Amino acid sequence: MTNESSHQVTTREIATANSVSVRTAQRWAQQGKLSAVKTSGRWIITVPVALDAYKPYQVDKASELIEQGGLVTTNRPGLYTAVSSDGTTTYLVMASTCTCPAGQAGRDCYHRAAVAIVEAARRAA
Repeated sequence: MTNESSHQVTTREIATANSVSVRTAQRWAQQGKLSAVKTSGRWIITVPVALDAYKPYQVDKASELIEQGGLVTTNRPGLYTAVSSDGTTTYLVMASTCTCPAGQAGRDCYHRAAVAIVEAARRAA
């Protein structure tokens, strides 16, 4: 990953990243604790994160994985469990590695993109 840019996340993604309720994330946005704007009744939070290495569809799948609760923290900092897109397999994921087939082949995968988003959301709060 190269330059750090920004990415828009939802209050659900912020809540997931910080192990709080969606309502708490909404309160943080309302109180100005997050870089957020309310659009069509929903808070959109902008977080700095480097996603240049990922294709747009990977970023979309990463956001969907987070929204659906498919990325779960473990008791080890920076290590997550991710559920495969078909829901039958779990992978261990860190910012730099993933046990999914793409990750084992040395390619960027959407699981790693999800970790990057969650870690950025955690730093933003």
